[in-house]
Amino acid sequence: MRPISNQYLSLYSKDHQERRKNFKPGLIPPYYADMPKTIEEIELSEKRYFEAYVKNPIKTDVKYFIKAINNIVFKQKRSA
Repeated sequence: MRPISNQYLSLYSKDHQERRKNFKPGLIPPYYADMPKTIEEIELSEKRYFEAYVKNPIKTDVKYFIKAINNIVFKQKRSA
């Protein structure tokens, strides 16, 4: 999870805002792996990441890192 501003955080549902605060900031946000288009899709992307991370943090981070690097470097995708 990347840290975000309070203004951007306020766009999330209250439940997601609280859940997001329980995770330490990271290097690459999960939406670089999923490439969502709307705030709802971004929130869903982060929820999927949280669920996977709780089960297996290292495997989840490696999986998301590889997907994000593939999207950024090879597919030359960027976040909206």
